[in-house]
Amino acid sequence: MTILFSKVLTNTDVEKRLAVPNNSLKHFELENGNCSKSVEVKDEKGSTWTFRCYVRSDGAYKKPVLSSGWRQFVVNKGVHQGDLITFCKDVEAEATYKIIVQRKIKLLGKEFWCSPEPEQPTDATAQVIQAPADATGEVIQSLAVLPDV
Repeated sequence: MTILFSKVLTNTDVEKRLAVPNNSLKHFELENGNCSKSVEVKDEKGSTWTFRCYVRSDGAYKKPVLSSGWRQFVVNKGVHQGDLITFCKDVEAEATYKIIVQRKIKLLGKEFWCSPEPEQPTDATAQVIQAPADATGEVIQSLAVLPDV
């Protein structure tokens, strides 16, 4: 898996279109003379999204962007300004593109990047352990324990 680019998203990236770093344009393999191409991208959960990679047809600065399909991805995934996206290409899997979204969180005074979509435990993957009841029979507290993976 080759990282094409990583970027902290701006308001324009989230509200309109994703500005792609100019030096990453070569990885989208636009054929000579073409100024756009549909690109299929898989997210962390394996869902496929189709974006249109577009560049200006005039001028020295091409200014590549991902347009059509990008906003749908942003809305459906709950992507926010300030999130980090990493765009990758798996050259061993027939040039499959992958996008990873991460959000900065602060935990115990330190900042971390993590998935904004944590996997929710299901009945099959989590057990709820209840602490002993008090004198009235009420459970004092409960704790969800996830199995080791």
